[in-house]
Amino acid sequence: MCSGRQDARTNDLRTGLLLANAEVRLAANSLLPGYCVVAWSGRHVSESFELAPEESAAYWHDVELVAQAINSVFAPMKINLMTLGNWVPHLHTHVVPRYVDDPAPGDPIAYADMFSPDADDPEVFSANADRLGQAIRSASQMPWTSSASSTRS
Repeated sequence: MCSGRQDARTNDLRTGLLLANAEVRLAANSLLPGYCVVAWSGRHVSESFELAPEESAAYWHDVELVAQAINSVFAPMKINLMTLGNWVPHLHTHVVPRYVDDPAPGDPIAYADMFSPDADDPEVFSANADRLGQAIRSASQMPWTSSASSTRS
């Protein structure tokens, strides 16, 4: 794992759900329910083309697994994948569900328009994290750990 990344090891979408080759976190302040960031958990790379072919296939498999889970739980009209790294130079992909009533339906959406200055209602965020976490675990056949029994660091 890249030394520049914190190793939460909680197996929870709120603080870092570990997949086979990536870690996924649900954004607590997104206006787009289900918005997640999937970060490569292997050696440090900034660009996807720096991965070996088998690493690339494994990373994109995890990204697509998260996108499919978001689709099944939140039913957006479209999912955008944004692999940026302008602020955090470590390979990660923003999995952005798009909705008919989002700030720019059918058009590209500005990064600032995806977020609220306030965090989601804690109960709504927790329920969304549990539902999406269960869908991801089910799709990846990971063991289920409820939020109540997750280890927090």
